[in-house]
Amino acid sequence: MKKEYDILVIGSGLGGLVSALVLAKEGLKVCVLEKNNQYGGNLQTFSRDKLIFDTGVHYLGGLSEGQNLYQYFSYLGIMKDLNLKKLDENGFDRITFEGDEIEYPHAQGYENFVEQLTKIFPEERQNLERYIQEIQNVCNEFPRYNLIGKGKYNDDILYINAQEFIESVTSDKKLQAVLSGSNFLYAGVANKTPLYVHALTVNSYIQSAYKCTSGGSQISKLLIRQLRKYGADVYKHTEVSEIVFDEDDIIKSVKTKNNKEFFAEIFISNIEIRATLEMVGKAHFRKSFIRRIYDLEPVVSCFSIYLVLQ
Repeated sequence: MKKEYDILVIGSGLGGLVSALVLAKEGLKVCVLEKNNQYGGNLQTFSRDKLIFDTGVHYLGGLSEGQNLYQYFSYLGIMKDLNLKKLDENGFDRITFEGDEIEYPHAQGYENFVEQLTKIFPEERQNLERYIQEIQNVCNEFPRYNLIGKGKYNDDILYINAQEFIESVTSDKKLQAVLSGSNFLYAGVANKTPLYVHALTVNSYIQSAYKCTSGGSQISKLLIRQLRKYGADVYKHTEVSEIVFDEDDIIKSVKTKNNKEFFAEIFISNIEIRATLEMVGKAHFRKSFIRRIYDLEPVVSCFSIYLVLQ
């Protein structure tokens, strides 16, 4: 007897797990399929000599009571079980430059952010205050970021360039570089990255910044626990190899590399979009959409070094 679900999610990254849990909480029968040994995508961790290292989630913002991520995690039922440590309030990040011994802090709290940088740039207080205010103004235009407000976005702010905005705030080149110092978090590119990407990223950390003391994988583990609590099925070592269509050209099931077939009414892909297109088949999409996807440029990558200090 075949088992059929309301929702089947391919991939267990954060987006897939959260989507699955929201739907499971609403009473739908949900299944999540993950090809790897660990759930969580960028939430995965690895260990060396019993020390835990994060692959992607090194610290989180907006986790103090009442802030946006706190509210989301509370709704998902995982907030109270997270092991967290608040980072240095006077400098959760410190920006440094070659040949310059000064460490330029990004502090928690809007007033404190301005105060800490004003100690180094005493002539820039008003400009820093303007920067902080504009960052908040941009974030306020995103209703799902704040869980309040109107139900649509202000399209005008989508086209403001982050670099141009920072240059309009201050003419001090070093301060411009300091304010741009967190671009590693969102793979910022000077002539491309819009202001809203910068603002939504840094604002959360300025509100509050925390480290997951047990590693970022605790988030995925707690989400999996909640999914099972609401009756969802979650499988790892289960890589989807084929998407199956019915006679009306509607997706009816997926087949996996371990020769299992899963049926559902609705399918959500949480894997890389080009891989999704290849699996579904390009014939099922408009040519203009396919071109747009394949013309997307990958964001800048990096090499990371993990150091343990005595």
